[in-house]
Amino acid sequence: MDNYISTVGFVQALFGILLFLTKRPRHLSFMFLTIWMVIIAIFQGSYLLPFEVVDYFKPGIFPIMFLTGPLLYFYVYSLTVENFKLKPIYLLHIVPYLLVSVHRSTISAVAIGSTPNLIENPYYLYNRIYYSFLIFSVFIYWFLGLKHIISHRKNIPLYFSNYSGKNTLNWLVFVLTLFLLLFIISFFTAYIKILELNVFNWTTLSFNLTVFTFVMIYFGMNQSVIYNKEKNWKMSSRSETSQENDEIAKEDVILASEKYKEFNDLIINYLKSQKPYLNPEYNLQMMVDDLELSRHKLSQVINSGQKKNFYKLINGFRVEEVKEKLLDPGYEHYSILGVAMECGFNSKASFNRIFKEETNLTPTEFKKQIGRK
Repeated sequence: MDNYISTVGFVQALFGILLFLTKRPRHLSFMFLTIWMVIIAIFQGSYLLPFEVVDYFKPGIFPIMFLTGPLLYFYVYSLTVENFKLKPIYLLHIVPYLLVSVHRSTISAVAIGSTPNLIENPYYLYNRIYYSFLIFSVFIYWFLGLKHIISHRKNIPLYFSNYSGKNTLNWLVFVLTLFLLLFIISFFTAYIKILELNVFNWTTLSFNLTVFTFVMIYFGMNQSVIYNKEKNWKMSSRSETSQENDEIAKEDVILASEKYKEFNDLIINYLKSQKPYLNPEYNLQMMVDDLELSRHKLSQVINSGQKKNFYKLINGFRVEEVKEKLLDPGYEHYSILGVAMECGFNSKASFNRIFKEETNLTPTEFKKQIGRK
């Protein structure tokens, strides 16, 4: 049973490596997933060896588990932060891995799966300590990852015109929570074994990682890049960040001295004539590309000139488009929801809510009202 679970987990991890290496468009988030799969493959593969790794390599395989939390966290970070770049300071996240590896190299380290009887195997005490620190680490990275997702969701109206599974990352909240729960389960089952209650064996962690790997591959392959303007594969420096901030500061000065009317009229005329909002995937970057204005400038003009965020501005135009089509005899054979989808909405719930906010009427009430005219 032990070898079967490890074999399944090992093969799954190899399959995940292949999938994420070939996934397009390339993005830093897929690199983190690929490395995560490599670590899982190494860990699961160690169970298939006919010997204990610590007999030939003193740190053993267990320390690499301290990298799983940081990698999952940086996967979340790279998805939810636009233009995410690697920085040298991020190397601090591998310190726990290094500390555990060094410590295990200086003692008579024993395999994590060895007997937990402290009389027969006194060095197993350190394994308990490692495990406790690992759970603490996983909890910290779970919290940080969740914090980034919540922060990202607050920014969705500033960039996207619709809420979707792609940009809300509901699945990732589930995966993060599952990640935490599986490690906690492994932690407690390890202590059950310490009490010599043979309810579970050490393969609990191997089994849980196998389950988690399957879930991560499934959802990770379905998740496309959220912010895909640039491919940031290089380490960023302070000078680059400072230069970007200087450019934004200069732009603020220019905008402060100019009237917003010219830019505001440009945006409104563009939306009326081009009707880009009919695309449910429409976002602020698409507007930037079409108008050839900076993101920062557009955001300022929309927020100050329209007194709305991007989400409300675009959906206001969509509501007006729906109203026009409901009055158009050519759309009489369409359902209200069908018209909404033609106008760029992507769900019934969001359409009904936004339509009511814009008109103080439900779509059905509006249609009845125009039917009486």
